[in-house]
Amino acid sequence: MADDNDDLMSLDFTVPGAFDTQPDEPAAPEIPAPAPALPLPQRTPLPAALAEAATMYAAGRELDAMRRLESAIKTGEDLGDAAVRAWGGLFELLQVLGRRPAFDALALTFARRFEKSPPAWSPVVDGPHMASESSGGRAHVSLTGVLDSGIGEVLKQTMKLAATNTMVRLDLAKLVDADNDGATLLMRAMAALKRAKKEIVFGSPEHLAQILAAKVVPGERRNEAMWLLLLELYQQAFRQEAFEEAAVNYAVTFEVSPPSWEPLPVRSSAPSKASSAPESKTEGFALCGQMLGASAADFAPLRALLAGSDAFDIDARNLVRIDAGSAGQLLDVLAAVKAAGTKLRIVGLSTLVAAYLETLGFADVAELRARVI
Repeated sequence: MADDNDDLMSLDFTVPGAFDTQPDEPAAPEIPAPAPALPLPQRTPLPAALAEAATMYAAGRELDAMRRLESAIKTGEDLGDAAVRAWGGLFELLQVLGRRPAFDALALTFARRFEKSPPAWSPVVDGPHMASESSGGRAHVSLTGVLDSGIGEVLKQTMKLAATNTMVRLDLAKLVDADNDGATLLMRAMAALKRAKKEIVFGSPEHLAQILAAKVVPGERRNEAMWLLLLELYQQAFRQEAFEEAAVNYAVTFEVSPPSWEPLPVRSSAPSKASSAPESKTEGFALCGQMLGASAADFAPLRALLAGSDAFDIDARNLVRIDAGSAGQLLDVLAAVKAAGTKLRIVGLSTLVAAYLETLGFADVAELRARVI
């Protein structure tokens, strides 16, 4: 199977002029300093590639979003006036996925193409496995590098967070390898979460499934935890045909009855309680972290804070992602306040989050200001 890490490198960003419109374009002139952030155009339709990638990212499909933008750039798809924004979205996804070499190669091409400074790699996205809380009563776990015995510490953090949260989301897109020790620990943690009746959601399950499928060998009676994790991931990805084939191979290899396909339970659009609501401040309101499954109660402080205001800024500098349900709740609040005459701005948005909010009609109720690309 092809390695997902090769996707971006297939664009060959390192070849001078790979995306240049002129065959013999001279070296880029001195790159000017970035301009101050400007309001995003609110009525110009987004190109399909950026709108689709932003929606995929909001749904936790980072790899699909990356491939959509890389394809648009590679094939010269018409991006209109949003070309720089589309490239900016791809930069963000490469950082989220931890793909530094592809990011650096893209930065060189970006400077030549647009004659402006490319974004800088942020060290914030570097680092080991990480567990944190998101809004809406959910724990968010990001696994990076190799799924091995080193996952133990982050799983301990996950168990602590799960005690006060209703759902655990495991993002797998940054993993590059896995072994049986890591699979064993993850399967044990999942079993404990299920016993505690916690809902488990995977981000990019097919990515890790692809890694595991290349490692398990039918007939070789070893790495049983990797087999079992592979079957779990196929279920999470709704890959029934792949599940059934792997189940038969597992049964033959370990001389057991093949596991049965079990439809996943229907997931509610929001959890039953919200333990991490955004905090209101007298000088403003901040949207932070992973806003997944937020309810109306999460935005009650914002609604109270906006009452009677003539103008108001919402700080989104630390907003990593917002999903459809959370965005819908926020839009309802802002629409009501806008109708009462308050002028609203959402500032510091990332490229992808800003694009996603535009697709949902946020530009009709607030001025969206994105970070400088």
